[in-house]
Amino acid sequence: MIPKDVYRAFVESGTEWSDRHGAAELLEGSLKSLKAQLSLEAKAQEGCGVAEAENYALASDTYKDALRGSVEARTEANRARVRYEATKALFEAQRTMEASNRAAMGAAT
Repeated sequence: MIPKDVYRAFVESGTEWSDRHGAAELLEGSLKSLKAQLSLEAKAQEGCGVAEAENYALASDTYKDALRGSVEARTEANRARVRYEATKALFEAQRTMEASNRAAMGAAT
């Protein structure tokens, strides 16, 4: 186990997770603004009440596409976190194995 390689693996997987998490947060946060914008447009065009305008917004292809993109971004962020956690688990397993090997070598002498 080479410390520089371990460090690089942690930085790469942690940075990927951070970037993807940030992208997912941004998309999730923009959904509320998009819903409001679409609701206002529906209210103006259709002359309907607020609740009905919100239903128009939620049913729109624009909102559905944005929601789909948000869910895909969250899925990618979750996958990146799995890779980060797997990197940590691998490091811990290697460290445990090396400690066991050192203990076995010490007991053999």
